[in-house]
Amino acid sequence: MEIWKPVVTHNLQNYYEVSNLGNVRSLPRQGKTNYGTRFYGGKLVKPFLNSYGYLVVNLTYKGFRKQCTVHTLVLESFVSPKPQGLEACHNDGNPSNAKLENLRWDTRKNNHADKKIHGTQQIGSKNPFSKINEEQAFFIKYSKKPLKELAKKFDVSMSCIEKIRYNETWKHI
Repeated sequence: MEIWKPVVTHNLQNYYEVSNLGNVRSLPRQGKTNYGTRFYGGKLVKPFLNSYGYLVVNLTYKGFRKQCTVHTLVLESFVSPKPQGLEACHNDGNPSNAKLENLRWDTRKNNHADKKIHGTQQIGSKNPFSKINEEQAFFIKYSKKPLKELAKKFDVSMSCIEKIRYNETWKHI
């Protein structure tokens, strides 16, 4: 059963509601324009995925626009305002699942521990900034070739090669 509560973030409770299923809707309201009266809202707000895979909505009112993650809106409306030092965590590791039953406030440490459990930790080639893959890192780690030669071969810096070779990065291989 879908339950709706006012969005408490940024004092938008008179303009938007969020549901325990992760839906956001605008409330019907009337506004004045240079051309008379206009009716706003009364519709679901269409979410989109940000670059990290989280559902995001744009909430607006009288020229004010705020981009908010849906999971944060759900937690703040149904559980509590964000406690200091805690962050929103997804129990199933799916960042686009913003249902209340899947969310909790927890520490950064526990959130990162969850990422290891769910396999969503951005290590190795899962890191969008990685310049090499697991196979190349394995070769670098166990190769007897000089660092300079490996850096040239894989078109990365010598410090990148050193960090792989001396187990500062790519520790999982």
